[in-house]
Order: sequence, then C-alpha cells, then structure tokens
Amino acid sequence: MRRALAAALVALAIAPAAARAGGDEASPWPDSGSAAAQLDAVRTVVRDLEREVAQMRWSATRYADWEACLHGVPVSEYGDPDRQFGYLYDERDGTGVGRMPALAVDHTSRPRREDYLFLDFARDGSCRSNAPMPGGTAEPASVGRALATAARARPNTLRGLERRVVRLKRAAVRLEAASERFDAWESCVSWVPVTEYGDPDGGFGYLFWPAGPAAQVYRSALAVDRSDWDDPDYFFLAFVGGDRPGRGCQDEPGEAVD
Repeated sequence: MRRALAAALVALAIAPAAARAGGDEASPWPDSGSAAAQLDAVRTVVRDLEREVAQMRWSATRYADWEACLHGVPVSEYGDPDRQFGYLYDERDGTGVGRMPALAVDHTSRPRREDYLFLDFARDGSCRSNAPMPGGTAEPASVGRALATAARARPNTLRGLERRVVRLKRAAVRLEAASERFDAWESCVSWVPVTEYGDPDGGFGYLFWPAGPAAQVYRSALAVDRSDWDDPDYFFLAFVGGDRPGRGCQDEPGEAVD
C-alpha cells in the first residue's frame, strides 16, 4: 500500500515538469530499491517542485505589483501623416511653413475611441523600486533561505508528502491563471515608434504663440515616426485603438505601429 501511494505521489509531482520538457526529463524514480529509497525520491521531487513554485509565486507577485502601478493616458494623433493638414511646422531652412501631425493627450474622445492608450507608471512612493543593494540584490538568496527553513519544518511522512503535493497542485492552478492574465495583457500591447520633431532650444519646429500673434516661438513635439530611413527616438508601450486585455486585439504581441 505504501509503495502504491509513493508511486502515485511521484506521478503527480513530476507530471508538470515532464509536460514542460516534452516528456524527455529524466525520471527521479530509482530503478530498484527499498521503500525508504523510493520515499526519498518522493521527498526530493516534492522539495524541488516547492522551490520552483515558490520562485514562480515570487515572480507573479512582483508582476502583480508592477501592473497595479500602471495607468493609461489617452493620446491621439492630430493632423495628417501625409502633411495635408495639421500643426504649422517650420524647419527654418528656406522651405517655408508646412504642416505636421503631432501627438497630444486626448481629453475629448470617449474611452477606447482615442488612437492610443499610452502606459504610464505611477509616481507615488508605493510604486518606486527599492534602492539597489551594493553587490546586487539579495532577494533570490533570501527566497532560497526561506524555502530551506520551510522545508525543514514540513512533514516528510508519506501522509505529509501527500498533503504537500495537493498544495502544489492548487498553487499550479493559481499560477496558470496568473500566466493567462499576463498573456492576455501582453498579446494586446504594442510598441509605438515616436520621435521628437523640432528643436528643444526653439531654433525651429512647431509654431506656437504663448501670448498672442506677436509672440511666435518654436516648440518641439512628439509624433508617430513612420520614416523608413532612421530609427525613432523612442518606443512607447500602448494599447492601440480599442485594444484591451480580454478583448479582441488588432495587433500581434509587441507589434509596432505602421
């Protein structure tokens, strides 16, 4: 009876790992040996899986904290990419004043009617990263120590191992759900190529009148970069149009805007 229970435990424990490896992972089960040797194999597999699940939980928690700090900024492109209409723009190279599109925060469109929902990171104290530690972070090491301490406190009897495997299976279901939520988010987000056009020092760029017609100055502004001959200044993460996690998405994961 003990032998059958031990075999069932190992089958439950190694199934997820074997599935990930396409079934090629070497079995930890001894070819022969006593019930004690078989039970030792069960302990090893369960301990390794608990370590792996703990690392996954840590990563999932970190991602959840990061996602909670994101918020959307509705942005639209005003003007024609072919420069038939838009903001007045002057290179001051003798070609005269033309028209250029530019990006601006969209205060008027209804939700999901804006061109882009740019992702911004909250600036409050709860969303700031911890200061780096000299010599690197100690978080992975601390996780390892916590796992070792917890492992010593866990029961190693057959009944105790059964309970640990049940907890592992429950944790695997929760982690799978977290992974699916991330996939839904990642499959909708796009890279938007953006360049700053104009001179930040005011030598040329978009025409701007801060204090009436007699006070013309030149300003720089951001616009979607559609050029084929140079790299954009930035890539912004955004949901394009009505794309949202859990809904139909028009772009492939990470696809840049044409």
